[in-house]
Amino acid sequence: MMTKYFLFGMLMALNIALSAAAQNKPSASQASHIRVRFYAMGDVPYAPEEDVLLTQQVAELPQDAEFAVHVGDIKGGASACDEAVYIKVAGMLRMATVPVFIIPGDNEWNDCANPAEAWTFWEQHFTRFDQRWHHRLPVFRPLEREENFSFVKNEVLFVGLNIVGGLVHDPAEWKVRHADDLKWIRRNLNLFGTDVNSMVVFGHAQPAEKHDDFFGPFNKDANDFRKPILYLHGDGHRWIHDRPFAAQNILRVQVDQGGIAPPLQVTVTDDHANPFQFDRRKPDVDPTEESQP
Repeated sequence: MMTKYFLFGMLMALNIALSAAAQNKPSASQASHIRVRFYAMGDVPYAPEEDVLLTQQVAELPQDAEFAVHVGDIKGGASACDEAVYIKVAGMLRMATVPVFIIPGDNEWNDCANPAEAWTFWEQHFTRFDQRWHHRLPVFRPLEREENFSFVKNEVLFVGLNIVGGLVHDPAEWKVRHADDLKWIRRNLNLFGTDVNSMVVFGHAQPAEKHDDFFGPFNKDANDFRKPILYLHGDGHRWIHDRPFAAQNILRVQVDQGGIAPPLQVTVTDDHANPFQFDRRKPDVDPTEESQP
């Protein structure tokens, strides 16, 4: 009899423990789930040793990468804008096993001695670069500015823009291009804004006064969108993770220069408040720097 009561008591205790554990475990609706994971790099290669480094980084992109993006500056600002540089870097990026997107940086375009020639090189070797892979991402591009792109994956809207730092080589061109960029953002928000949970915008430029004709209106559009936005860019070479915009639903991240850090892992989750997670993949980095909302 004592054995029966003992066994009954043990079963009851086990049942209570399992019930408590189930209550404490986040439900499927509470836990955040990964929607998309990709890798971002920029401002690389700047030196011969970085040619070797970038080749290795691209070849060793983790298997969880769904795509990668280079946010511009494929050379140092002081080096010549020879076509051989564009051919070289295109070859390096082609070594990736996942599709790679690339947007222009100032070092390979508007800061060159001959921006028109440099742009011809960029268009020839990087336009529709992702089409060098067989993939199923539903990529759209505006016919009037094919370096820009967009696609939706798992309810995340991705938009790539030609917005650069460096010299204002042609004020009229800058004005038209920024207007085109804004039009592309709005076209995508009109088409997909109600159906997505967040948006990621790729640009090269660290925001500055010379970009106000884009970022000013973009702030208003972001406020109207009301969902989380990540503006991911290069240009400044050092990690920045902040919210400098009037629209506080925009998180800005500046990637580390590729010579000092591997491609940044970016994970987009279904967390409605803070969907963007980052891993700089550097052992000396404080993880709290990457996870602050």
